[in-house]
Amino acid sequence: MLDLYVESNGKKLRCGYTTGSSATAAAKAATIALFNNSEINKVLIETPKGIDLLIDVKIKKENDFVIATVIKDGGDDIDITNGVEICAKAEIIKEGFVLDAGIGVGKVTRDGLSIGKGNFAINPVPRKMIKKEVLEVLPKGQGVKITIFVPRGAEIAKKTFNPRLGIVDGISILGTTGIVYPMSQDALKETISVEINQKALEHKDLIFAFGNIGETLCDFLNINNNNIVIISNFVGFAVDEALSKGIQSITIVGHIGKLSKVAFGCFNTHSKVSDVRLEVIALELALMGKSLNLINSVLNEKTSEGAVNLLGAGYEELYRRIGEKILKKLNERAYEKIKFNIIMYSGYKDFNILYDSRRDL
Repeated sequence: MLDLYVESNGKKLRCGYTTGSSATAAAKAATIALFNNSEINKVLIETPKGIDLLIDVKIKKENDFVIATVIKDGGDDIDITNGVEICAKAEIIKEGFVLDAGIGVGKVTRDGLSIGKGNFAINPVPRKMIKKEVLEVLPKGQGVKITIFVPRGAEIAKKTFNPRLGIVDGISILGTTGIVYPMSQDALKETISVEINQKALEHKDLIFAFGNIGETLCDFLNINNNNIVIISNFVGFAVDEALSKGIQSITIVGHIGKLSKVAFGCFNTHSKVSDVRLEVIALELALMGKSLNLINSVLNEKTSEGAVNLLGAGYEELYRRIGEKILKKLNERAYEKIKFNIIMYSGYKDFNILYDSRRDL
């Protein structure tokens, strides 16, 4: 267990290690066991972060190969790969080092990723880590082939972003630092960046959705889903990435509870970062000259969904005004180099389109 902690929101959280570190440890342990008769149950690797990891391994020796298994430890991070077996098979070859992958490691089927189409999804940093650590323990004059595999990888991959990125039949072996930092936003931002880069190869117009519900609404509205990017709460980051990739137009589909925050210039819409949903609605009602009683009633609601239900029908002007302010902030963020549209809705199953800027064209 990794004895490394970070503070997050006043809590002490334990760090873990990546699938890349897990695969590296398994590969190194399998190589040691292949060329030595000694028992091994732990292996030391160096991460790109400069932190040494002592990782538990389980060894299975056969006549002409060795399999080493590492249980991936994500620490206190919420990670679908936590507790998954990451395995490496080591076989003797005539000379040199060969890295391959097998069952449960995804295969890349689209352009735009750091690994070329047709290759297994072992990212560049883990590839370097595996090679470095294996060559350190490979006896002089010997050769070894390492095959990374993940027994439950294909099953687990269905719950990841891999299908969206065109990575099929397994998970990716990832990690740029080798360490998993709990509650870190870096991995999610990296996924958003990769998907935007990939979609930009074929499209100059994108659809941004905050999550699966927004994507469902796109299906409901018969919007082409080939250029949809799930951006979570990172509106500003996603816009910046799209701008750097030459995207010409973006339509953002979002619930009023998320999208309205952009009207106040909040480009990270997580509730712990910005929670001005009701204030946005209340301000526009005040500017429209509505009664103080109505404004206070809105502010006393617990959610924007509740405020929309409280107001009922007949507030198209309210949502248009909010929508125009959102567009203004988006244009400022992108220096007016991207054409924006927004579709703002309420409801989670029975969708109610509150404002669609495409109708104003």
